Amino acid sequence: MSTLFPRSTDYNIQISEEHEAFRKVVREFAEKELAPLTAKIDRDNEMDMELVKKAGALGLFGVPFPEEYGGSNGDDLSLVLATEELARFSAAFSAVIGANYLVSVPLFLFGTPEQKTRFLVPIARGEKLGAHAMTEPGTGSDVAGISTTATKEGKNYVVNGKKMFITNGDKADTYLIFARTSAPEEGKRHRGVTAFIVEKGAPGLKVGQRINTIGLRGDQPVELIFENLEIPEENVVGELGRGVNVALSTYDHGRVGVAAQGTGLAQAALEAALNYSTQRQTFGEYLLTYQQVQFKIAEMAAAVQTARLLTYWAAALTKKGKDFIKASSIAKIAATEAAETNAHKAMLIMGANGVSAEMQVERILRDSQVIKTYEGTNDIQRLTIMKEIAKEMGVV
Repeated sequence: MSTLFPRSTDYNIQISEEHEAFRKVVREFAEKELAPLTAKIDRDNEMDMELVKKAGALGLFGVPFPEEYGGSNGDDLSLVLATEELARFSAAFSAVIGANYLVSVPLFLFGTPEQKTRFLVPIARGEKLGAHAMTEPGTGSDVAGISTTATKEGKNYVVNGKKMFITNGDKADTYLIFARTSAPEEGKRHRGVTAFIVEKGAPGLKVGQRINTIGLRGDQPVELIFENLEIPEENVVGELGRGVNVALSTYDHGRVGVAAQGTGLAQAALEAALNYSTQRQTFGEYLLTYQQVQFKIAEMAAAVQTARLLTYWAAALTKKGKDFIKASSIAKIAATEAAETNAHKAMLIMGANGVSAEMQVERILRDSQVIKTYEGTNDIQRLTIMKEIAKEMGVV
């Protein structure tokens, strides 16, 4: 996908009847099962785990994986459609499901056949939850800067360190942990990081405090503490010392899912503004008759459609096996920032009701701040886009 010399075929998005049928199934689940619980999940800051189990039974944890690994034999576009429908009502609920793919995708891409059978299959079937543990107190976007260590002792690795902001960390059965197995090479800081898979209950694995964030209430992240955590050498995922490659490949896929979350939130804000402006009257006229309201809603509709098309486009490139890294970064920026701006415009239309904690748009604005941050902040996405453009031009 060239920036300077694009091809028309790079922009071909094919959505099949199977895709649309799957979307309808997820939409029905979201409207009937999730929507009535959304306010309670946010208010209580606790996830409804019975609902998570229902989502697993529906096949939402294994959408893009082959049936032999417990999946639905779908693709990234199918997963994007599902995520958008869920996030339209609860970004927190969609995050519980999405975080599993940060474990299952690297297992599918880099795991051994034995690891796929043992760890991937139960996650894909919705029988177990996963958590991806990379971020540390002193690092964020700098994944090569982690200080958690894994020292080889016999046939095991002994892991010590701490992770922060781990989604699903308090709910997970299976963890993908990144630790340093050797010091970084000069000029190659990313070398020496290794990915490991470990299960809940392993001695030395402790769930620390919950971190209350501005959004995604109901799926708040936690810290993880490793104190002489022993992991057998057969639980190394991918090549020893090449864990950063595992992580970055995972994030390249995951960004499309975050873009889908942003699209769902932006759509929800648009619907809230439309519903309010067609019911609320002022000075004897419905709000929708005023031009300043019409302009805002038109801008919101344009933002939703832009976000949706870019997100589907990035997912379609993933399906075709083409270069989708730049596309997924573009989609994440556009969609997550559309969620923020649409929530703000909806608030302006709704006035005092818009800023009420009882109204949906207040939650959408809070959630938008989190999705702009994880899977690489939006400024990191801008750097990624520029890096890909530089490669195309032969600059790097």
